[in-house]
Amino acid sequence: MNYLALAFYFATSLSGQQELDINLSAVKIEFTEASGTSGTIGGFAAGIKFDPADLTASTISGTVEANTLNTENSTRDKHLQSKDFFEVETFPQMSFKSTSIQAEGSTFVMTGTLQIKDVSREEKITFTYDNKLFSGSSTIQLKYYNVGGYTKKKPEQTNVDIKFHIPIL
Repeated sequence: MNYLALAFYFATSLSGQQELDINLSAVKIEFTEASGTSGTIGGFAAGIKFDPADLTASTISGTVEANTLNTENSTRDKHLQSKDFFEVETFPQMSFKSTSIQAEGSTFVMTGTLQIKDVSREEKITFTYDNKLFSGSSTIQLKYYNVGGYTKKKPEQTNVDIKFHIPIL
């Protein structure tokens, strides 16, 4: 290896984090709504730069396709995708982009902006990263995202617990 190639190698390896490759076929995102309705959502795409030793340079962002909401009840799924709830024709994706990541013991807390429909709000996601697997959870309140009949309910009545598993290749 010549000196120029060696210098280039060290410069690129020290100049920032590489984006991680996600095993998209094994990603699992589940949700459970306050009334007990549960399901999955798919169409996941993400950009993940993560180094537990350098959290200030770490960033995580991702999207899911709203039309993939699946509660194992096709009538309910179509209703959730309608103008009554998520309006997937107008708002086809939900997205999240981190603004900071902090270590808290053996877990990490990521703060960022979640966008559902035309509303963006700050949310926190707690996760672990072990053996090339991100596993985490968060609770959001649909009341604040202009989703269907949830806007008239108390915030705690609109809780949706979200759990995810994102394996890295």
